Amino acid sequence: MLRIASCTAITFGLMAGTSLAADLPQPVQPIQPEISYETPATYDWSGGYVGANAGWGFLGADGKNGAPGALDENQNGVTGGVHAGYNFTVAPSVVLGAEADIQYNDLEERKDGVELNSDWNASVRGRAGYAFDRTLVYGTGGVAFKNLTAKSSAGKDDKNVAGYVVGAGVERAVSDTLTARVEYLYQDFGDQKFDFAGTTEKTKLDENLIRAGVSMKF
Repeated sequence: MLRIASCTAITFGLMAGTSLAADLPQPVQPIQPEISYETPATYDWSGGYVGANAGWGFLGADGKNGAPGALDENQNGVTGGVHAGYNFTVAPSVVLGAEADIQYNDLEERKDGVELNSDWNASVRGRAGYAFDRTLVYGTGGVAFKNLTAKSSAGKDDKNVAGYVVGAGVERAVSDTLTARVEYLYQDFGDQKFDFAGTTEKTKLDENLIRAGVSMKF
């Protein structure tokens, strides 16, 4: 009987101890902050843009059939103008587009009584490039147009000519809407004929352009 009473007392003692322990303040568990990792957004080259450019042009004139003076003389000068285009992102890093430009040419050469000058230059080109996030490396090609004026004591011949253009460049996104570029273009206008009072002179013309520009996306 004594043993049963003793066991009963121990049981009640344990229950009371458990109850008291439950009533004691529990330690506060520190709150663990949630850490999230976001992948940086890739720059989007898609969309339209307009811009301005400036650089230097090198016009090569290779006289044929004994063409005199400036028709057989290279020249160079400043060039500056505007451009506009549209880009399409067709794969994660592949950018295709189209662009047109027109610029003023300060090209003029006088030699042996013959003068050759050009007032403007333009082109319509396709572009294809590979984007390294905010840097785009591209190639370009299309049709080039140019104004040419040849003068001599025998007369004057003013014409607009067409040829092909190829080139390459690097463009960098300075901000979400502003880009800067450097590019090189080669334009070939083939053999051109100039008539001076019944006398025809022929020269082969091409031009190298090196220029820098900025564009604003919209």
